[in-house]
Amino acid sequence: MVADELAVAPITEVEWKNMSELMGELRKIQRDDLFVPVARLQLHYALNQIKRTDKNDENELNRLRKFARGVAYNIAAFTWPGWDDMGPIASKDQELGLSAARVALNFATQTEDITFNALWINGAHELNAKNFDSAIEFFEQARDKADELSGKKMASGWIALTKFLDDATQKKQASLEDAVAELRQADEKNGDFFAQQIETALTVYTRDE
Repeated sequence: MVADELAVAPITEVEWKNMSELMGELRKIQRDDLFVPVARLQLHYALNQIKRTDKNDENELNRLRKFARGVAYNIAAFTWPGWDDMGPIASKDQELGLSAARVALNFATQTEDITFNALWINGAHELNAKNFDSAIEFFEQARDKADELSGKKMASGWIALTKFLDDATQKKQASLEDAVAELRQADEKNGDFFAQQIETALTVYTRDE
């Protein structure tokens, strides 16, 4: 029977670690095009492990769900065009990213551990899909979730960007510039980095106008 063969036995911990190492190597050689398919395999593995786990073992289930949340976030992050550092991203992959963002948030909800990143990536993909009201809602939730002022200012910057892209008035442009400046001031160490991400996204989404 094929089911009894070693080749189709469950993935071992060693093989699992090797897969994670493979993903790291793909990043080193800039094969981001292969990163997402491997991440999808990781996600399916995590889902299968969840199905195989005793429903009463909440600790293990939550560990797996949090891992799945992280993998889904990675898929979403690698299929969002706003970074402008991975070349053209096909529309089908952008749709996959939006779906992955929702999956990440679903697992975050199941573990009762909804993170800033899970909310932000949903806002980013809704922005990409031009679902501006939904994007603003997610960014507002991320702002409320942030513990530090810098996180709140970062979310406010994305809210301002979304409002500007939805309706590019001079007033909203000024609000966006103010929000980006406040982000830089709020975080001396990383503020400029996060502000540049907003500015890069602005360039991406206004490039063809």
